[in-house]
Amino acid sequence: MPPHITLAIIDSDASARESFEATLKPFAETISIVGTADNFSEGIRLIEKCDPNVVILEVNDIQRGMQEVQHITSKFPRTSVIVSSAEKSSDWILSLMRSGAVEYMLRPITQEELKQSLQKVGRFMFAKPAAEAPKGKIISVYYPTGGMGTTTVAVNLAASLASEGTKVALVDLNLYSGDISTFLDVNPTYTLSSVTSNIDRLDANFLMTVMTRHSSGPFVLTEPNEVDDAISITPEQVHRILEFLRGVFTYVVVDCGGPLAGCNMTIFESSDLILFTTALSLPALKNTKRYLSAMERKGLRKDRLKLVVNRYLPKADIQTTDAEKVLGHTVFQTIPNDYVDVVSSINKGLPVVKMSPGSPVSKAILNLAALVSKP
Repeated sequence: MPPHITLAIIDSDASARESFEATLKPFAETISIVGTADNFSEGIRLIEKCDPNVVILEVNDIQRGMQEVQHITSKFPRTSVIVSSAEKSSDWILSLMRSGAVEYMLRPITQEELKQSLQKVGRFMFAKPAAEAPKGKIISVYYPTGGMGTTTVAVNLAASLASEGTKVALVDLNLYSGDISTFLDVNPTYTLSSVTSNIDRLDANFLMTVMTRHSSGPFVLTEPNEVDDAISITPEQVHRILEFLRGVFTYVVVDCGGPLAGCNMTIFESSDLILFTTALSLPALKNTKRYLSAMERKGLRKDRLKLVVNRYLPKADIQTTDAEKVLGHTVFQTIPNDYVDVVSSINKGLPVVKMSPGSPVSKAILNLAALVSKP
């Protein structure tokens, strides 16, 4: 038997209610309309009586709409709210999502739009319990300061892992200087702070609604738009997000940077592998040694810390064997210095492994993906 979604409609426009019913009639085997209401009070009584999976709620006033969405999601936590409105404003969309809506449909609504919205809501509603599913692997890419190419590695690693149709999440947890949105040329309506501000209602359905599927394959959760939003994100929120992503995705690639404290320590404690990205220069190696030692003192096992040498030049003064002696770590992967191809890929918003798959840097990252995907 296919999964069955029960649906209630709260809409003051009789013709709109009739249109919803007519549109959904071909999907009667999987979607049942349990009732319609022309006002919010009647709609609440309908939800109390029928306990629908989904409510389609008309919103004409933003303040009242936010209150109504919050009322439904707090009183009926198992019910998802899809908003329908004629207002195109991104502020409306974000405010209503933060209030608890899982999808926003612009009126007039086509059959295809309605079908896609319900598919999003139902995608994981009837999934097997998380305990039955294997846990995904969290791979963090880290260097404490900028300039070592962690975002380049993270973005291209995620695209490489997703190339066979594997489900991959790419998360920007470099809270104060994240660049994934720039590297992939995306400007999503929802970012990491959209999730943390709704942390109490985090589920697969909500998460998949706010994440952006990039053309290169990964589902992307970008850095907060505002610094103030980043400041308010807590280690506990980061832990919940990562554990939930682990339950949904085969791989979760995290771009991070900054001190060994707070959210970063939570990321590392959750990670199966930490790809410490560095370069073969004296300042970089000195800093790398300090941080690797500190990470081990903080209880991060050496076998989880993998050394990735970026911008590698075979004829440089410092060789990988020198670095290994100094750091006490074997180099896990070298990534050649390929400035022209990498910068070109960033400017075009496409990972270099997709834009120039035959380039030396692409081959190195594809090999890195093969290494991290080993059991």
